[in-house]
Amino acid sequence: MPVKLFGFDFPFNGRRNKIAIAAAITGLQLEYPAWDGSKGDDRDWQNNCHPLGRTPVLESENGYIFESNAILRHVARIDTTNSGLYGRCSYEASLVDSWLDFCTTELDNVTSKFMYKVVFNGTVDEEEATKCFLHAAERLEAWLEIRTFLVGERITIADIAVALSLDMAFRYAAAAAQFYKFKNLVRYYNTIFNQPKFADTLRTFGNPGTVADKPKEEKPKEEKKPKEEKPKKEEAGLTFGDDDDGEDAPQEKKKPNPLDVLPPSKFVLDAFKREYSNNDTRKVAAPYFFEQFDPEGFSAFWCNYKYNDENKMQFMTGNLIRGWFQRMDHMRKYAFGCALIVGEEKKHEITAFWVFRGKGLPEMLAEVDDTELFTWTEIPDVKAEAAKITDYLAWDGETFATKPCLEGRCFK
Repeated sequence: MPVKLFGFDFPFNGRRNKIAIAAAITGLQLEYPAWDGSKGDDRDWQNNCHPLGRTPVLESENGYIFESNAILRHVARIDTTNSGLYGRCSYEASLVDSWLDFCTTELDNVTSKFMYKVVFNGTVDEEEATKCFLHAAERLEAWLEIRTFLVGERITIADIAVALSLDMAFRYAAAAAQFYKFKNLVRYYNTIFNQPKFADTLRTFGNPGTVADKPKEEKPKEEKKPKEEKPKKEEAGLTFGDDDDGEDAPQEKKKPNPLDVLPPSKFVLDAFKREYSNNDTRKVAAPYFFEQFDPEGFSAFWCNYKYNDENKMQFMTGNLIRGWFQRMDHMRKYAFGCALIVGEEKKHEITAFWVFRGKGLPEMLAEVDDTELFTWTEIPDVKAEAAKITDYLAWDGETFATKPCLEGRCFK
């Protein structure tokens, strides 16, 4: 049965749009009754729907819910599709709440001013607003350096809220061109907007999606100076320049990466990463992996930390994994991995599943100091260990029945 969402029919109404996107992902059917604000002064509306007569307001079977993030949480909680919009455990749910609060206090409070000035011709101290946004953007840039999503390895309502808030900054701020220096932030913004059902939902409201990429600045053309011809000499049928400064000497070509010259493989690592990021792990991503995996072009490994007895606090172990992944950044084109923390808060282990291009462990892995801190066991037949691999990809299952998975991190 559809429920009703009241809100102004404005294509860039982020408060309404984020709820609509979450509903589309969870399969909740919403109706959007016409709203012109006339009910805002109605006492019945104020007493039962929103105490200040504002929107958005959700009319559910049990009554009315107001404030956009409260509605967003409600939609995520009643999800029946196992999308993980509210995180995959209570810890992740709390992190989602943290980012929703961050979005409200540090982003929405600022980016809404940009829209207010442009759309409603309001009076705003844009210089101060820009200063505040840049401070928040700098911290987000650092957070997103080693993360695709804000929480876990799937889109959550935190990502939906933050991305739509960023959209107001990129779309309406006078200083928007400055924001493109945050490469991780721009990448994140585009990643979220390209999630399934995200852009499609926005288009139903007349919202085209992300703003255009930053236009390239045209540099003034420099007048070309005629080249001075250098005297040349013929020697043994070869032509050499007469300069002794070495400028004309042939430069040594960079040695190609052995993994780049391997024969093509039917298993396209980037394609699998997209399947894993955007679809249900057990129903779609894992079956795709086992169907496409090419044992001639790729290798799979179990990986275990040698010093698990030294792991004392979960957050410290999580930082250890983040640092490990950071130092492996040069291998993203050739590797995929799931590193999990299993056990108890103060007594746990690091265990991982990895896939690498080529046969065996790549030579590039030797450049990572952390490599020698782990034992590596090659998996000769991935299909023979399909159940365990699927559990590692999903971060849960019978594999972790005796030692539950506390936290996971994906390298992709």
